[in-house]
Amino acid sequence: MNRAAAAIFLALICSGCPKRIEFGPEGPITQAEVLFRLMSAAQDRVATLQGDGKLRVESPQGSGTVSAWLAVSRPGLLRVEMFDFFNRPIAVLVTDGQRFGLFQSRENKFYQGPATPRNLSRFLPVALPSEELVSVMLGKVLFIPAERMTLSLDEKERLYVLTLHRGEVSQVLHIHPKHLRVVRSQVRGLQTYGLEYDDFKEHGEFVFPHEVRLVAPTAETSLGLRYTGITLNESPDLTLFDLSAPEGVPVVEVDESGQTLPPVELPPASTGS
Repeated sequence: MNRAAAAIFLALICSGCPKRIEFGPEGPITQAEVLFRLMSAAQDRVATLQGDGKLRVESPQGSGTVSAWLAVSRPGLLRVEMFDFFNRPIAVLVTDGQRFGLFQSRENKFYQGPATPRNLSRFLPVALPSEELVSVMLGKVLFIPAERMTLSLDEKERLYVLTLHRGEVSQVLHIHPKHLRVVRSQVRGLQTYGLEYDDFKEHGEFVFPHEVRLVAPTAETSLGLRYTGITLNESPDLTLFDLSAPEGVPVVEVDESGQTLPPVELPPASTGS
């Protein structure tokens, strides 16, 4: 066998071999509790985010992608501005975790009220508390309170599989073996959403996912967020989360369930004597 044929033979043999799993500095982790602790610490390193992105919505009501500018800060501060293809403003959502303000440019109205999941779903097609929505956007997975944990290694996908158990409910976490970040999260035995994180990039001493996908199977809805230019862990500009209505825009007050409240009638001004 000549050298060229030998090289081709070796390439074919190697192409059929499983790729080597690249672990982090800790090496292979075999204890579920240790992996859980390290993973939790890794995803807690980002507290603020600001920058541009693309939002993709797929639902029975329709699908589409819009440009977005975001400012996110734990625990519940959020500002999302949406723009159409021609970079014209569509809507702006602001919440401080307790109340929300939503400007709809096409209606030229400003909705405000309690920051309940129902009210926030006026803007995004998922009903989540603001703190939970902030966590998702910051690449953080919330965990069920586990009674026990099990750990295995999926050699085909080259990922850890950490499963949290609580009664009949379980949460399956696929975790990258090098940077110990959650790639997928799925809760079984409970009607909730699943999460997928991808396109991890280095930011100093840690990595951060630049693609987020939230899937709500029961609602046949998914929300995708792709960051295109962001900064992390900078001191937030708190003026971005001002809940005041734009000047001259009619304000619509809504209750916790999203129902419009009647306008407040001001008492007549006293004319004096």
